[in-house]
Amino acid sequence: MKKNIMITMFSTLLIICTIMYLKFDKVGFYYGLECSFCDEKLPYNLLPVRNSQYPQRFYLKDEEDFELVGIGFKYYSSSFKIKDFLAYGHNDTSLIVKCTDSLNDIKYLSSYETKYKSKKGNSEISFKDLSTSDYEQVKDKYQWFEVGKESYYALERNKFLFKIGALLSLLLLLISLFRGKLNLKIKGLIHN
Repeated sequence: MKKNIMITMFSTLLIICTIMYLKFDKVGFYYGLECSFCDEKLPYNLLPVRNSQYPQRFYLKDEEDFELVGIGFKYYSSSFKIKDFLAYGHNDTSLIVKCTDSLNDIKYLSSYETKYKSKKGNSEISFKDLSTSDYEQVKDKYQWFEVGKESYYALERNKFLFKIGALLSLLLLLISLFRGKLNLKIKGLIHN
């Protein structure tokens, strides 16, 4: 009876930790973490990247491995240079970037298709200023990700903890199962 309770408890813990790990793994893609078990995509095949040496350096790169938007960028159709990349939102067809300028004022940039095509034949995009009032009208149509280093560290920590939890649960489950089989063999030897 005690063995069954332990097996049930460790199995349940293993399932919960595995589900939570997969959830954080999937969400981690949007924060520039390596995604082991997901196939998430952003519009225009953009890829979120975080510099491992400088976690505050977050950017989006295109399918040709070119940094498209990040700290220090200024666009032809934009009136400022990006000081900090705070967040971004996406839907099926576009992106909005929330950032700050050199005066630490919050600014928004909206993606748009240029007339150029990538080497793969896909539309290239750039970004232009988006007014705060226009942002307020459309923000609910986007899925948002705050990409500050605090969010990144919290996500990385949670992903790691649930991975350790899943591995530890699996180990304890195997020990419980092995002990049960070992006890049955010992009992069988004693009775013979």
